[in-house]
Amino acid sequence: MHDAQPTKHLVTSAYTANEGIALLEDKYFDIVITDLNLPDTEGFNIITYIQDVNSEIPIVVLSNQEDDDLALEIVQMGAQDYLIKGQGDGYLINRVIDYSIERKRDIQQLNYLANYDSLTGLANRLLFRERLDRALIRADRNKTLVALFVIDLDRFKSVNDSLGHDAGDQLLVEVSKRLSACTREGDTVARLGGDEFTIIMEDVKNTDDVVKIADKVLDLMKREFDILSHDVFVTPSIGITIYPIDDTHASHLFVNADSAMYQAKENGRNCYRFYTANMNLHLIEKMDMEAKLRRAIDKQEFVLHYQPKFCVDSKEPIGAEALIRWMDPDEGMISPALFIPLAEETGLVGPITDWVIKEACKQNSEWQQQGYKSIRMAINLSPKQFNQRDIAKRIFNQIICSDLAPKYVELEITESALVENVDKSIEILNDLKKWGIQISIDDFGTGYSSLSYLKKFPLDTLKIDQSFVRDLMSDPDDATIVSAIIAMA
Repeated sequence: MHDAQPTKHLVTSAYTANEGIALLEDKYFDIVITDLNLPDTEGFNIITYIQDVNSEIPIVVLSNQEDDDLALEIVQMGAQDYLIKGQGDGYLINRVIDYSIERKRDIQQLNYLANYDSLTGLANRLLFRERLDRALIRADRNKTLVALFVIDLDRFKSVNDSLGHDAGDQLLVEVSKRLSACTREGDTVARLGGDEFTIIMEDVKNTDDVVKIADKVLDLMKREFDILSHDVFVTPSIGITIYPIDDTHASHLFVNADSAMYQAKENGRNCYRFYTANMNLHLIEKMDMEAKLRRAIDKQEFVLHYQPKFCVDSKEPIGAEALIRWMDPDEGMISPALFIPLAEETGLVGPITDWVIKEACKQNSEWQQQGYKSIRMAINLSPKQFNQRDIAKRIFNQIICSDLAPKYVELEITESALVENVDKSIEILNDLKKWGIQISIDDFGTGYSSLSYLKKFPLDTLKIDQSFVRDLMSDPDDATIVSAIIAMA
Protein backbone atom coordinates (compact mmCIF):
# COMPACT_ATOMS: atom_id res chain seq x y z
CA MET A 1 0.00 0.00 0.00
CA HIS A 2 1.63 3.28 -1.16
CA ASP A 3 0.63 6.84 -0.25
CA ALA A 4 -1.02 8.74 -3.11
CA GLN A 5 -2.07 11.81 -1.06
CA PRO A 6 -1.88 12.49 2.70
CA THR A 7 -5.42 11.18 3.23
CA LYS A 8 -5.75 8.73 0.32
CA HIS A 9 -4.19 5.28 -0.13
CA LEU A 10 -3.89 2.72 -2.88
CA VAL A 11 -5.53 -0.46 -1.63
CA THR A 12 -4.77 -4.05 -2.65
CA SER A 13 -7.25 -6.68 -1.43
CA ALA A 14 -6.83 -10.35 -0.57
CA TYR A 15 -9.65 -12.64 0.60
CA THR A 16 -7.70 -15.39 2.34
CA ALA A 17 -4.66 -15.53 4.59
CA ASN A 18 -2.71 -17.45 1.96
CA GLU A 19 -3.46 -14.84 -0.71
CA GLY A 20 -2.39 -12.03 1.61
CA ILE A 21 0.83 -13.77 2.65
CA ALA A 22 1.67 -14.41 -1.02
CA LEU A 23 1.22 -10.70 -1.78
CA LEU A 24 3.43 -9.72 1.17
CA GLU A 25 6.17 -12.03 -0.04
CA ASP A 26 6.01 -10.57 -3.55
CA LYS A 27 5.48 -6.82 -3.07
CA TYR A 28 6.15 -3.92 -0.73
CA PHE A 29 3.27 -2.51 1.32
CA ASP A 30 3.13 0.30 3.89
CA ILE A 31 0.50 -1.34 6.11
CA VAL A 32 -1.72 -4.42 6.46
CA ILE A 33 -5.39 -4.21 7.53
CA THR A 34 -6.71 -7.64 8.37
CA ASP A 35 -9.75 -9.39 9.76
CA LEU A 36 -9.07 -11.90 12.52
CA ASN A 37 -11.45 -14.44 10.96
CA LEU A 38 -10.46 -15.41 7.43
CA PRO A 39 -11.61 -18.50 5.47
CA ASP A 40 -8.30 -20.33 5.97
CA THR A 41 -7.34 -19.08 9.45
CA GLU A 42 -8.86 -17.56 12.55
CA GLY A 43 -7.86 -15.78 15.74
CA PHE A 44 -4.44 -14.24 16.26
CA ASN A 45 -2.68 -16.67 13.90
CA ILE A 46 -2.89 -14.16 11.05
CA ILE A 47 -0.85 -11.62 13.04
CA THR A 48 1.88 -14.22 13.56
CA TYR A 49 1.83 -15.21 9.86
CA ILE A 50 2.22 -11.57 8.78
CA GLN A 51 5.09 -10.95 11.21
CA ASP A 52 6.88 -14.09 10.05
CA VAL A 53 6.91 -12.68 6.52
CA ASN A 54 7.63 -9.04 7.43
CA SER A 55 8.21 -8.09 11.05
CA GLU A 56 8.62 -4.43 10.09
CA ILE A 57 5.17 -3.82 8.59
CA PRO A 58 2.46 -2.12 10.74
CA ILE A 59 -0.78 -4.07 11.26
CA VAL A 60 -4.32 -2.83 11.89
CA VAL A 61 -6.90 -5.45 12.92
CA LEU A 62 -10.62 -5.36 12.06
CA SER A 63 -12.92 -6.44 14.90
CA ASN A 64 -16.66 -7.08 15.15
CA GLN A 65 -16.94 -5.59 18.62
CA GLU A 66 -15.42 -2.96 20.84
CA ASP A 67 -13.57 -4.97 23.48
CA ASP A 68 -10.77 -3.43 25.59
CA ASP A 69 -9.29 -6.83 26.53
CA LEU A 70 -9.27 -7.87 22.87
CA ALA A 71 -7.67 -4.56 21.87
CA LEU A 72 -4.94 -4.99 24.51
CA GLU A 73 -4.19 -8.54 23.35
CA ILE A 74 -4.01 -7.42 19.72
CA VAL A 75 -1.47 -4.71 20.58
CA GLN A 76 0.54 -7.15 22.71
CA MET A 77 0.71 -9.48 19.70
CA GLY A 78 2.40 -6.69 17.75
CA ALA A 79 -0.45 -4.91 15.95
CA GLN A 80 -0.55 -1.11 16.06
CA ASP A 81 -4.32 -0.51 16.26
CA TYR A 82 -7.75 -1.96 15.58
CA LEU A 83 -10.96 -0.78 13.87
CA ILE A 84 -14.58 -1.70 14.59
CA LYS A 85 -16.28 -3.02 11.45
CA GLY A 86 -18.94 -0.69 10.10
CA GLN A 87 -17.88 2.23 12.26
CA GLY A 88 -15.95 5.28 11.22
CA ASP A 89 -15.78 7.23 7.99
CA GLY A 90 -12.96 7.53 5.50
CA TYR A 91 -11.32 10.28 7.52
CA LEU A 92 -11.17 8.09 10.64
CA ILE A 93 -9.82 5.12 8.68
CA ASN A 94 -7.13 7.27 7.05
CA ARG A 95 -6.20 8.73 10.41
CA VAL A 96 -5.85 5.24 11.94
CA ILE A 97 -3.71 4.13 8.99
CA ASP A 98 -1.42 7.17 9.22
CA TYR A 99 -1.17 6.82 13.00
CA SER A 100 -0.34 3.11 12.77
CA ILE A 101 2.40 3.67 10.21
CA GLU A 102 3.93 6.44 12.33
CA ARG A 103 3.64 4.41 15.53
CA LYS A 104 5.35 1.43 13.92
CA ARG A 105 8.21 3.68 12.80
CA ASP A 106 8.55 5.06 16.32
CA ILE A 107 8.63 1.55 17.77
CA GLN A 108 11.24 0.49 15.23
CA GLN A 109 13.36 3.53 16.10
CA LEU A 110 13.09 2.79 19.82
CA ASN A 111 13.99 -0.85 19.19
CA TYR A 112 16.99 0.25 17.17
CA LEU A 113 18.17 2.61 19.90
CA ALA A 114 17.70 -0.13 22.48
CA ASN A 115 19.62 -2.78 20.53
CA TYR A 116 22.26 -1.00 18.49
CA ASP A 117 25.26 1.15 19.31
CA SER A 118 24.49 4.74 18.33
CA LEU A 119 28.07 5.49 17.25
CA THR A 120 29.01 2.46 15.13
CA GLY A 121 25.64 0.93 14.29
CA LEU A 122 26.83 -2.43 15.60
CA ALA A 123 24.82 -4.57 17.99
CA ASN A 124 25.09 -3.28 21.55
CA ARG A 125 25.58 -5.25 24.76
CA LEU A 126 21.86 -6.06 25.09
CA LEU A 127 21.49 -7.42 21.55
CA PHE A 128 24.86 -9.18 21.80
CA ARG A 129 23.66 -11.21 24.78
CA GLU A 130 20.39 -12.06 23.02
CA ARG A 131 22.24 -13.12 19.86
CA LEU A 132 24.68 -15.23 21.88
CA ASP A 133 21.85 -17.06 23.67
CA ARG A 134 20.18 -17.80 20.34
CA ALA A 135 23.46 -18.90 18.77
CA LEU A 136 24.00 -21.48 21.53
CA ILE A 137 20.48 -22.88 21.02
CA ARG A 138 21.05 -23.21 17.26
CA ALA A 139 24.44 -24.82 17.84
CA ASP A 140 22.83 -27.49 20.03
CA ARG A 141 20.19 -28.14 17.39
CA ASN A 142 22.65 -28.29 14.49
CA LYS A 143 25.49 -30.00 16.39
CA THR A 144 27.91 -27.20 15.52
CA LEU A 145 30.28 -24.94 17.47
CA VAL A 146 30.10 -21.27 18.38
CA ALA A 147 33.25 -19.13 18.68
CA LEU A 148 33.14 -16.02 20.84
CA PHE A 149 35.77 -13.30 20.31
CA VAL A 150 36.43 -10.48 22.78
CA ILE A 151 38.52 -7.74 21.16
CA ASP A 152 40.19 -4.82 22.92
CA LEU A 153 42.11 -2.09 21.09
CA ASP A 154 45.70 -1.63 22.25
CA ARG A 155 46.66 1.92 23.22
CA PHE A 156 43.30 3.36 22.13
CA LYS A 157 43.42 5.83 25.03
CA SER A 158 46.53 7.48 23.56
CA VAL A 159 44.52 8.40 20.44
CA ASN A 160 41.85 10.04 22.60
CA ASP A 161 44.44 11.84 24.70
CA SER A 162 46.54 13.10 21.78
CA LEU A 163 43.96 13.77 19.03
CA GLY A 164 40.76 14.25 21.04
CA HIS A 165 37.50 12.37 21.51
CA ASP A 166 36.20 13.16 18.01
CA ALA A 167 39.20 11.34 16.59
CA GLY A 168 38.63 8.48 19.01
CA ASP A 169 35.00 8.19 17.91
CA GLN A 170 35.98 8.21 14.22
CA LEU A 171 38.55 5.51 14.90
CA LEU A 172 35.92 3.32 16.58
CA VAL A 173 33.65 3.72 13.54
CA GLU A 174 36.46 2.70 11.18
CA VAL A 175 37.40 -0.26 13.37
CA SER A 176 33.78 -1.44 13.37
CA LYS A 177 33.78 -1.38 9.55
CA ARG A 178 36.93 -3.50 9.36
CA LEU A 179 35.65 -6.00 11.90
CA SER A 180 32.38 -6.32 9.97
CA ALA A 181 34.39 -6.92 6.78
CA CYS A 182 36.17 -9.84 8.48
CA THR A 183 33.06 -11.78 9.38
CA ARG A 184 30.73 -14.07 7.46
CA GLU A 185 27.03 -13.66 6.81
CA GLY A 186 25.17 -14.71 9.94
CA ASP A 187 27.96 -13.74 12.35
CA THR A 188 27.42 -10.90 14.83
CA VAL A 189 29.81 -8.03 15.49
CA ALA A 190 28.98 -5.99 18.60
CA ARG A 191 30.43 -3.05 20.48
CA LEU A 192 30.05 -3.51 24.21
CA GLY A 193 31.29 -0.04 25.10
CA GLY A 194 34.51 1.98 24.96
CA ASP A 195 36.98 0.18 22.71
CA GLU A 196 35.68 -3.32 23.49
CA PHE A 197 34.18 -5.34 20.63
CA THR A 198 32.93 -8.91 20.25
CA ILE A 199 32.31 -11.32 17.40
CA ILE A 200 29.90 -14.27 17.58
CA MET A 201 30.82 -16.89 14.98
CA GLU A 202 28.07 -19.40 14.32
CA ASP A 203 27.98 -22.67 12.38
CA VAL A 204 31.64 -23.41 13.18
CA LYS A 205 32.76 -26.88 12.12
CA ASN A 206 36.33 -26.76 13.52
CA THR A 207 38.84 -24.33 14.98
CA ASP A 208 40.49 -23.81 11.60
CA ASP A 209 37.49 -21.65 10.65
CA VAL A 210 38.05 -19.56 13.77
CA VAL A 211 41.78 -19.12 13.12
CA LYS A 212 41.04 -17.83 9.61
CA ILE A 213 38.79 -15.09 10.96
CA ALA A 214 41.25 -14.19 13.74
CA ASP A 215 44.12 -13.94 11.22
CA LYS A 216 41.92 -11.81 8.97
CA VAL A 217 41.17 -9.41 11.82
CA LEU A 218 44.88 -9.01 12.61
CA ASP A 219 45.69 -8.51 8.93
CA LEU A 220 43.03 -5.86 8.31
CA MET A 221 43.78 -4.00 11.52
CA LYS A 222 47.52 -3.65 10.89
CA ARG A 223 46.95 -1.09 8.11
CA GLU A 224 46.94 2.55 9.19
CA PHE A 225 43.70 4.45 9.83
CA ASP A 226 43.29 7.92 8.31
CA ILE A 227 41.85 9.87 11.26
CA LEU A 228 41.49 13.65 10.92
CA SER A 229 44.39 13.71 8.43
CA HIS A 230 46.61 11.67 10.77
CA ASP A 231 47.91 8.17 10.13
CA VAL A 232 46.85 6.26 13.23
CA PHE A 233 47.85 2.71 14.10
CA VAL A 234 46.01 0.57 16.63
CA THR A 235 46.29 -3.15 17.16
CA PRO A 236 43.81 -5.63 18.64
CA SER A 237 44.24 -8.03 21.53
CA ILE A 238 41.83 -10.91 20.91
CA GLY A 239 40.54 -13.59 23.28
CA ILE A 240 38.62 -16.57 21.87
CA THR A 241 36.53 -19.27 23.50
CA ILE A 242 34.60 -22.14 21.92
CA TYR A 243 31.11 -23.44 22.79
CA PRO A 244 30.51 -26.12 24.02
CA ILE A 245 34.16 -27.17 24.34
CA ASP A 246 35.15 -24.56 26.93
CA ASP A 247 31.79 -24.02 28.65
CA THR A 248 28.04 -24.23 28.09
CA HIS A 249 26.86 -21.03 29.81
CA ALA A 250 26.82 -17.73 27.92
CA SER A 251 28.08 -15.67 30.88
CA HIS A 252 30.93 -18.12 31.51
CA LEU A 253 31.91 -18.02 27.84
CA PHE A 254 32.27 -14.24 27.98
CA VAL A 255 34.49 -14.49 31.07
CA ASN A 256 36.58 -17.12 29.27
CA ALA A 257 37.06 -14.97 26.17
CA ASP A 258 37.84 -11.94 28.35
CA SER A 259 40.50 -13.93 30.22
CA ALA A 260 42.04 -15.02 26.91
CA MET A 261 42.04 -11.41 25.72
CA TYR A 262 44.01 -10.29 28.79
CA GLN A 263 46.43 -13.13 28.14
CA ALA A 264 46.89 -11.77 24.60
CA LYS A 265 47.72 -8.36 26.07
CA GLU A 266 50.26 -9.86 28.43
CA ASN A 267 51.82 -11.79 25.54
CA GLY A 268 52.71 -8.62 23.71
CA ARG A 269 49.37 -7.44 22.26
CA ASN A 270 48.43 -7.52 18.56
CA CYS A 271 47.69 -11.24 18.78
CA TYR A 272 44.96 -13.72 19.69
CA ARG A 273 44.82 -16.37 22.35
CA PHE A 274 42.40 -19.27 22.78
CA TYR A 275 41.01 -19.82 26.23
CA THR A 276 42.63 -22.42 28.47
CA ALA A 277 41.42 -23.59 31.87
CA ASN A 278 44.16 -21.83 33.90
CA MET A 279 43.38 -18.40 32.43
CA ASN A 280 40.42 -17.79 34.71
CA LEU A 281 42.58 -18.59 37.73
CA HIS A 282 45.07 -16.02 36.52
CA LEU A 283 42.29 -13.45 36.03
CA ILE A 284 40.88 -14.14 39.52
CA GLU A 285 44.34 -13.64 41.02
CA LYS A 286 44.63 -10.37 39.12
CA MET A 287 41.23 -9.20 40.36
CA ASP A 288 42.20 -10.09 43.91
CA MET A 289 45.42 -8.13 43.53
CA GLU A 290 43.49 -5.11 42.20
CA ALA A 291 41.09 -5.26 45.18
CA LYS A 292 44.05 -5.42 47.58
CA LEU A 293 45.73 -2.54 45.76
CA ARG A 294 42.63 -0.36 46.15
CA ARG A 295 42.56 -1.22 49.84
CA ALA A 296 46.27 -0.37 50.11
CA ILE A 297 45.60 3.10 48.68
CA ASP A 298 42.73 3.70 51.10
CA LYS A 299 44.67 2.43 54.14
CA GLN A 300 48.04 3.88 53.06
CA GLU A 301 49.92 0.59 53.17
CA PHE A 302 52.80 2.04 51.09
CA VAL A 303 56.18 3.11 52.36
CA LEU A 304 59.05 4.94 50.66
CA HIS A 305 62.66 3.83 50.69
CA TYR A 306 65.29 6.39 49.72
CA GLN A 307 68.26 5.32 47.59
CA PRO A 308 71.05 7.90 48.01
CA LYS A 309 73.04 9.38 45.12
CA PHE A 310 76.70 10.25 45.63
CA CYS A 311 79.17 12.35 43.68
CA VAL A 312 81.84 9.95 42.42
CA ASP A 313 84.65 12.49 42.98
CA SER A 314 83.72 14.05 46.33
CA LYS A 315 81.84 11.05 47.73
CA GLU A 316 79.29 13.60 49.01
CA PRO A 317 75.55 12.83 48.92
CA ILE A 318 73.93 14.95 46.21
CA GLY A 319 70.47 13.46 46.03
CA ALA A 320 68.15 10.52 46.64
CA GLU A 321 65.59 8.55 44.69
CA ALA A 322 62.19 7.76 46.25
CA LEU A 323 61.35 4.07 45.79
CA ILE A 324 57.87 2.86 46.69
CA ARG A 325 57.22 -0.42 48.48
CA TRP A 326 53.91 -2.02 49.41
CA MET A 327 53.70 -3.48 52.91
CA ASP A 328 50.76 -5.85 52.56
CA PRO A 329 49.50 -7.03 55.99
CA ASP A 330 49.12 -10.61 54.70
CA GLU A 331 51.97 -11.07 52.21
CA GLY A 332 54.53 -8.64 53.54
CA MET A 333 56.60 -6.47 51.22
CA ILE A 334 55.46 -6.55 47.55
CA SER A 335 57.82 -5.32 44.84
CA PRO A 336 56.68 -2.43 42.61
CA ALA A 337 57.55 -4.65 39.64
CA LEU A 338 54.43 -6.66 40.57
CA PHE A 339 51.91 -3.94 41.41
CA ILE A 340 52.91 -0.87 39.32
CA PRO A 341 52.00 -2.51 35.94
CA LEU A 342 48.61 -3.44 37.40
CA ALA A 343 48.20 0.08 38.79
CA GLU A 344 48.89 1.52 35.33
CA GLU A 345 46.42 -0.86 33.69
CA THR A 346 43.61 -0.11 36.16
CA GLY A 347 44.16 3.65 36.42
CA LEU A 348 45.32 3.44 40.04
CA VAL A 349 48.79 4.71 39.24
CA GLY A 350 47.52 8.29 39.48
CA PRO A 351 46.65 8.34 43.19
CA ILE A 352 49.74 6.24 43.97
CA THR A 353 52.05 8.70 42.18
CA ASP A 354 50.32 11.65 43.87
CA TRP A 355 51.01 10.04 47.25
CA VAL A 356 54.68 9.39 46.35
CA ILE A 357 55.23 13.02 45.29
CA LYS A 358 53.66 14.43 48.45
CA GLU A 359 55.42 11.97 50.78
CA ALA A 360 58.87 12.30 49.15
CA CYS A 361 58.72 16.10 49.06
CA LYS A 362 57.53 16.19 52.67
CA GLN A 363 60.47 14.00 53.73
CA ASN A 364 63.01 16.13 51.85
CA SER A 365 61.58 19.27 53.45
CA GLU A 366 61.86 17.69 56.91
CA TRP A 367 65.52 16.76 56.30
CA GLN A 368 66.29 20.35 55.37
CA GLN A 369 64.49 21.68 58.46
CA GLN A 370 66.56 19.28 60.59
CA GLY A 371 69.75 20.90 59.26
CA TYR A 372 70.87 18.30 56.74
CA LYS A 373 72.47 19.39 53.46
CA SER A 374 69.88 20.24 50.82
CA ILE A 375 69.64 17.53 48.19
CA ARG A 376 67.46 16.89 45.18
CA MET A 377 64.75 14.21 45.46
CA ALA A 378 64.19 12.07 42.35
CA ILE A 379 60.66 10.77 41.79
CA ASN A 380 59.54 8.38 39.05
CA LEU A 381 56.62 9.58 36.97
CA SER A 382 54.50 6.93 35.25
CA PRO A 383 53.90 7.39 31.48
CA LYS A 384 50.16 7.28 32.21
CA GLN A 385 50.56 10.03 34.81
CA PHE A 386 52.81 12.15 32.57
CA ASN A 387 50.17 12.36 29.82
CA GLN A 388 47.37 13.49 32.12
CA ARG A 389 45.83 16.91 31.68
CA ASP A 390 47.43 19.79 33.66
CA ILE A 391 50.02 17.39 35.10
CA ALA A 392 52.73 20.08 35.38
CA LYS A 393 50.52 22.39 37.44
CA ARG A 394 49.35 19.54 39.65
CA ILE A 395 52.91 18.44 40.42
CA PHE A 396 53.99 22.02 41.16
CA ASN A 397 51.08 22.46 43.60
CA GLN A 398 51.90 19.17 45.36
CA ILE A 399 55.53 20.26 45.82
CA ILE A 400 54.61 23.70 47.15
CA CYS A 401 52.13 22.20 49.62
CA SER A 402 55.02 20.17 51.07
CA ASP A 403 57.01 23.38 51.89
CA LEU A 404 59.77 22.32 49.48
CA ALA A 405 61.34 24.50 46.81
CA PRO A 406 60.69 22.94 43.35
CA LYS A 407 64.43 23.11 42.52
CA TYR A 408 64.96 20.24 44.97
CA VAL A 409 62.75 17.89 42.90
CA GLU A 410 63.84 15.83 39.91
CA LEU A 411 61.23 13.95 37.88
CA GLU A 412 62.36 10.74 36.17
CA ILE A 413 60.44 10.05 32.95
CA THR A 414 60.96 7.21 30.45
CA GLU A 415 61.87 7.85 26.81
CA SER A 416 58.71 6.10 25.60
CA ALA A 417 56.49 8.53 27.54
CA LEU A 418 58.22 11.54 26.00
CA VAL A 419 58.15 10.46 22.35
CA GLU A 420 54.50 9.33 22.37
CA ASN A 421 53.47 12.92 21.64
CA VAL A 422 56.56 15.08 21.19
CA ASP A 423 54.85 18.48 20.97
CA LYS A 424 52.76 17.83 24.07
CA SER A 425 55.81 16.49 25.95
CA ILE A 426 57.84 19.60 25.15
CA GLU A 427 54.98 21.79 26.43
CA ILE A 428 54.74 19.81 29.69
CA LEU A 429 58.50 19.78 30.23
CA ASN A 430 58.78 23.53 29.59
CA ASP A 431 56.07 24.14 32.20
CA LEU A 432 57.92 21.99 34.73
CA LYS A 433 61.24 23.71 33.97
CA LYS A 434 59.58 27.13 34.32
CA TRP A 435 59.02 26.33 38.00
CA GLY A 436 62.57 25.06 38.48
CA ILE A 437 61.81 21.32 38.51
CA GLN A 438 64.64 19.15 37.14
CA ILE A 439 63.98 16.57 34.39
CA SER A 440 65.73 13.22 33.97
CA ILE A 441 65.25 10.52 31.34
CA ASP A 442 65.06 7.19 33.16
CA ASP A 443 66.52 3.92 31.80
CA PHE A 444 68.21 5.80 28.97
CA GLY A 445 69.41 3.62 26.10
CA THR A 446 66.61 1.05 26.20
CA GLY A 447 63.88 3.09 24.52
CA TYR A 448 63.40 4.16 20.93
CA SER A 449 64.09 7.88 21.11
CA SER A 450 66.02 9.66 18.35
CA LEU A 451 68.64 12.34 18.78
CA SER A 452 66.46 14.81 16.88
CA TYR A 453 63.82 14.40 19.58
CA LEU A 454 66.27 14.49 22.47
CA LYS A 455 67.74 17.84 21.53
CA LYS A 456 64.24 19.38 21.61
CA PHE A 457 63.53 18.30 25.20
CA PRO A 458 64.70 20.59 28.06
CA LEU A 459 66.50 17.80 29.93
CA ASP A 460 68.92 17.96 32.87
CA THR A 461 70.01 14.34 33.23
CA LEU A 462 70.33 11.13 31.23
CA LYS A 463 70.08 8.20 33.63
CA ILE A 464 71.93 5.33 31.94
CA ASP A 465 70.09 2.01 32.15
CA GLN A 466 71.66 -0.49 34.54
CA SER A 467 71.97 -3.10 31.77
CA PHE A 468 74.89 -1.04 30.40
CA VAL A 469 76.40 -0.16 33.77
CA ARG A 470 76.25 -3.61 35.39
CA ASP A 471 79.13 -5.06 33.34
CA LEU A 472 80.90 -1.78 32.71
CA MET A 473 84.23 -2.97 34.11
CA SER A 474 84.32 -6.27 32.24
CA ASP A 475 82.49 -5.68 28.94
CA PRO A 476 84.27 -3.30 26.53
CA ASP A 477 81.08 -2.85 24.51
CA ASP A 478 79.22 -1.57 27.57
CA ALA A 479 82.13 0.73 28.38
CA THR A 480 82.03 2.18 24.86
CA ILE A 481 78.26 2.72 24.99
CA VAL A 482 78.42 4.40 28.42
CA SER A 483 81.28 6.67 27.29
CA ALA A 484 79.25 7.66 24.21
CA ILE A 485 76.16 8.47 26.28
CA ILE A 486 78.23 10.58 28.72
CA ALA A 487 79.82 12.48 25.84
CA MET A 488 76.44 13.03 24.21
CA ALA A 489 74.92 14.21 27.50
